[in-house]
Amino acid sequence: MMVELRTLPLRVKLADGEAIDSWLFRLAHRNGMPFLQLAPTLGFGDRLRVWHNYALTWQLPESLLRRIETQTGLPPAALETAVLDQFNALGWKPIPGSRYCPACLSETGGRWPIRWQLPYTFVCLAHRCMLAGLCPACQRTPRSRISEWSGLASPTRCTLARHGKPCDADLLAHRPQRLRADDPRLAAQVWVNSRLDHMDATAVTALRDLDALAAWFRQRIDPSELAHLGRATVGAMQEYRDHNHSLKRHQATATLIAAAMACQAIDVITTGDHHDHRRLAPLLRDVYTAYRTGQSPSARGPMILSHKRLTSLSERLQHKVLASIDSQLPVTERLRYRTRTPAPRPPELGATTAGDRARHIPQHLWPDWVIRLRPLRGRADQIAVDIPNALLIPGNPTRNIHATSELSPWRNNTSIFLSQLAQRYPDVLTALCNIAEHLDSCGAPIDYRRRRATFSDIKLSKADWEEVCARADANPGEALRLLHARRHLFHLLTGADLSNRQHPIGFTSSQEYASYLLFQRQMISALRDELHQHAARLLSAAGIDEPVTWSPPAECAAGLRLPGRDPDDIDMAMLHQLILVKGIGPAEAARRLGVSIEHIRYAAQQLHRPAPPYAWNSQPAARKRRSRADELLTTQFFQREHVEAGKDATTLMAETGFSRKMLHRYARDADVKITMRRVSDRIKADRDPCGGRIDPEWLQEQAGTLQRTNTDIAAEVGLSHETIRRYRKNLGIESRRTGTHSDRRYPNLPADIRRAVEGKRGGWQRLRRFEQVTAHHSINTAAAALGHHAQNLNLQIQRLEADLGAELLIRGHRYQPITATERGRRLLDQLRQPDIRELLEELAPPRAHQIRGPYKRKAPNTP
Repeated sequence: MMVELRTLPLRVKLADGEAIDSWLFRLAHRNGMPFLQLAPTLGFGDRLRVWHNYALTWQLPESLLRRIETQTGLPPAALETAVLDQFNALGWKPIPGSRYCPACLSETGGRWPIRWQLPYTFVCLAHRCMLAGLCPACQRTPRSRISEWSGLASPTRCTLARHGKPCDADLLAHRPQRLRADDPRLAAQVWVNSRLDHMDATAVTALRDLDALAAWFRQRIDPSELAHLGRATVGAMQEYRDHNHSLKRHQATATLIAAAMACQAIDVITTGDHHDHRRLAPLLRDVYTAYRTGQSPSARGPMILSHKRLTSLSERLQHKVLASIDSQLPVTERLRYRTRTPAPRPPELGATTAGDRARHIPQHLWPDWVIRLRPLRGRADQIAVDIPNALLIPGNPTRNIHATSELSPWRNNTSIFLSQLAQRYPDVLTALCNIAEHLDSCGAPIDYRRRRATFSDIKLSKADWEEVCARADANPGEALRLLHARRHLFHLLTGADLSNRQHPIGFTSSQEYASYLLFQRQMISALRDELHQHAARLLSAAGIDEPVTWSPPAECAAGLRLPGRDPDDIDMAMLHQLILVKGIGPAEAARRLGVSIEHIRYAAQQLHRPAPPYAWNSQPAARKRRSRADELLTTQFFQREHVEAGKDATTLMAETGFSRKMLHRYARDADVKITMRRVSDRIKADRDPCGGRIDPEWLQEQAGTLQRTNTDIAAEVGLSHETIRRYRKNLGIESRRTGTHSDRRYPNLPADIRRAVEGKRGGWQRLRRFEQVTAHHSINTAAAALGHHAQNLNLQIQRLEADLGAELLIRGHRYQPITATERGRRLLDQLRQPDIRELLEELAPPRAHQIRGPYKRKAPNTP
C-alpha cells in the first residue's frame, strides 16, 4: 500500500557544498519549529536517539535521502553532495561537530559546508585564516549534538545545551588566527582541496596516505619540530600530549594539530624519492609513550618500525619511506623490510614463505658465498654461521630469535657483526635480500631440512673407509682421519656447522678444527672425488634424488660491491705454483694473491692434487706392494725363477724389488725354500785403508793445495763423495770448511737466528724445515707432504734445538698434533720478519734438497 508523502509548504534552497544538517536546520528555522519536531515528518524516526551530528550527515539510507528530496522539492540526487558518504573511499573518520569560519558564516547567512566536518579541512582559503574548532563561550565543538534549540536558533549561534539551557553564544564573535601568504598550511589546504575536487584513484591514494602519515606523525613527533609553524602550534602539540587532548571529544588543539600533521605528511608525499631522512625521523621514535609515562625520549637510537602504521600507507609511499630511512633502521629491520632493494616493502603477516625458506638454507653458509661476503680480515666462522641466520630475516614477520631457531640460535653478536659489515659494505644487505628472493621464487634443488632429519650422523665403517682410500690410492691413516672423513661427508650432505657441539661428530676443541683443516688441505683429488661419490650413494640409499651440493647463482651479487672477491677471480696457475710446487701454506698464499684464506681453501679444491710419493713404510705403498706381490710371487714364479733358473734370494730381491722377508713369506706359502749364496761367496777381501785406488800425493795436491771439493774430485775419479771424504780423513788431509754461507755473520738478526746459522752448515735449511714442520699435524705428515724421510726431519729439528739450547716443539701423542713451545712460537714470529724472510727465501728455498737415493759406487777407471 503506497503512502502519500507530505510535502513541506515552506522550503529553502540547498547551497553548493552545504552540509545536510546545515540545510535541515535552516529548513526547520524557515518553518518555525525545532528540527526534532520536523525530523519525524522527514522520516528520520529512531536515528535521532543518538544525538550527534553523524546521525544527520553520515550513512543515511538512500531511501531516506530520496524521500527528503521529494518532500522538500529538491532535484533527485541533490543530497548526494551534502553527506559525508561521498568521502568514504578516503577512510577518514569525521570530526565531532564541525569547524567553522566566522567570516564565511556571516557572508553566507549561516551556511555550513560539508567539508568543514572533514579532519583535514583546517584553513579558510577565502579569508586566509585558521578554522575555529570550539564555541568561544562553552568551549565545545559546534553542532556536535542535536538539541531542542537546533533549528530554532540562528545558524550562527551555538545551540548546544547545558543544564537544560542553550549556550546561545554568537559564533561570529570568534577572532580567527590570520595566516601569512607564505604559510605552509595554506599550501597544504590547497593540496587537500584540489584532490577532494577530483576524487580519482590517484587523489584517493594520496589522501589516504595523508591520513595514515598524519596519524603516525601525531603519535611520535616532538613539539619542537613544529617551531616553523609558530609558537601556537608548538603549544598545541604540548597540550595535546600533556592534557590528553587526544582522548577528549572537544579538542581545543584539534585544528592546529591537524594542520601541522597535514603539512608534515604532505611534505613526505610530495618530495622526491630521495628526500632528507631527517623529516622521517619522528616515525622511528616513541615520543607519545615517553610523554605519557613522564620519561624523556629514548636515547637508544632507532626504534622498530610500526608494522601497522607502515602497512596503512600505499605501496609506493611504503617504498619511499623505507628507502629514505634505510640508514636509520637497525640492521635486522633493514633486512626485514628489504630497504636496500629496488622494491622495499613490509613483510606480510601470516605469510609462510620466509619460514619455509629455512629448508633451502644450510647451517653453514655455501663456501662460494663465504668468499664473496668475507673481508680480507675477519673471522670466516662468523660469516658462515651468522649469514644463514640473516637469510631468514628478509620478509619474515617473525622476530629474530624465533625466526632462526631451526638453524642456530640468534646471538646479540650477530646483530653487531651485521651492523659493522653493513656499515662498510651496504650492498651485503642487498645480496642477502637477493638470495632470499631467489630462494622464495625459484626454490632450490636441495632440501636441507629433510637432510638434517635424515642424516643426524654419518656411519662410515673402517672397512668402507679403507675401501674408499684403496680406490683413491690414498692413505687411510689412523682413527682421526676416519673421523675427519665422516665430518667431511656430514658437512657435504647437511651443510652443518661442525663448530656446533650439538652435532655428535662436531669439533670439541680448536686443535680438532685445525687438524680437520689440515685433512682438507692434504686431501688428494682422487680421494675428494671418491668421498663425493660416496655422499651421492648415501643420498640414493636414503631415497633422496638431489645433487650433493648446490649454491645460489652468482647473479644474486651482480653489480654489487661486496667485501670479498668472486670465487673464480684467482690466478689458478699461480696458486698451483704456490701450493703444490713451492709448498707454501694457505695464509702466505692468500697474502701473496691478495685474497682471503677461505678463497685459497676453496680454490685449492679445484686444483688437481696427485697422490704424494709415499714413504716405503706407508700404508698405500704397502698396499701396492702386497697387490703386486699377489700377482707376481706365485708358485709358478718361484718354480721358474728359483728352482729351474737357480736365482738366489739376492738376485730375486734385485729383480723384483721385494724385501727378503716378503720373498720368504710368499715362498713359504708356495712350499718353496729359497737358498742363500755360499758363505765363501760373501767374504770380501781385505783392503788397504786407502784401497790403493788413489794416489795420496795427488789427493793432497787437489784437496789441500787447489782446495777442490770432495764432490769435484769424486766425479773425476769415478768414486762417491763419501769415499773421497774417508780417504782424506785416513790420509790426514785437512778438510776445507764447507757449508752454505756458514762463515757469514748477521749482527742485526735476533739471537736465536744467529745461533742457528752463524758458523754452522745448513742452519738456514734447518730453520726452513722447522717452519714447514709446524704447519703439519705431525713430523710424519710433514715428511710425506715435503717428500723427505721423517727420520731426517726429526734429526734436523733436534740439531736446531741443540744449537739454540731450548726445546722448540712439543711432540704430540697418537691423536694430538705437534705444537710449538713459547720459544718456538717466538722463533716463528722472527722468521716472518721481512728482512729475515728475504734471507730465508734466498738461502733455503722451500723445495731444496729433495729425497736422494743411496750413493752408488762406480768402479775405478782402469787403464
